[in-house]
Amino acid sequence: MTNHPKSTAEPVVIGYPAAGIAAPLPSATAYTYATPRPDPYYADLRSDAAFSANRNLLLYRILIAASVAFLLVGFISFFLWLFLRPSVPVFIVSSATVSAFNLSSPSGPTPQLSSSFNLALNVSNPNKKMGVNYFHVAAAVAYEGVILAETALSPFYQEGRASTTLQATLATRQEYVGLDAARGISRDRATSGAVRFDVMVEAWVWFKTSAWSTSGSVMKVYCEGISISLINETVTSGSMAGPTEQCQVNIGW
Repeated sequence: MTNHPKSTAEPVVIGYPAAGIAAPLPSATAYTYATPRPDPYYADLRSDAAFSANRNLLLYRILIAASVAFLLVGFISFFLWLFLRPSVPVFIVSSATVSAFNLSSPSGPTPQLSSSFNLALNVSNPNKKMGVNYFHVAAAVAYEGVILAETALSPFYQEGRASTTLQATLATRQEYVGLDAARGISRDRATSGAVRFDVMVEAWVWFKTSAWSTSGSVMKVYCEGISISLINETVTSGSMAGPTEQCQVNIGW
């Protein structure tokens, strides 16, 4: 029988060490790694994102608060306006005269008018506890839509249930009035002995109480058909013919 020599080679180790064989010690040249620190760039990004979110939340809350305050003020103003809505002033033309009235060449190509109108308007505030401020007051006299003369008046204030008389002098000197207006004035003088003029007043007004006031609004007053006697072409002065006339008053609330 043949004897096989005993193998003296070390067993082959695959994977974990075989039983009875100690694991090799770590090499002295092995590197040890510390726990990496977070990148400061990404940390700053996270901080900026949190700050931006807080800022957006703050702006959102401010916007909501401002909207609520605006709506609250609007509702309060609406209800105050609903319960305290003022009545418009009353305008009445109590007197109207004209002097130095001269219409030259009424049938010619360039008719010109010289005149001096004197008006008295009674203005009443019908509101009991609300005053009225009148600013930028202006008055005008017109004929069939053509302005003949105009002037500015002084501002004034009216207490509740008060009345004021406005005196206005409106003069014009050799102003071109247009063919249609000139022929209409001549026709009225010849047929009825009077001319129907329109008186207009415009002002910036607002109403106020001791604790509340409206915003400013434009007031337009229209007094239609104020008849002034001018018997014929030679008469240069005349006065209001007929009763006093109450005017239409419109306010652009």
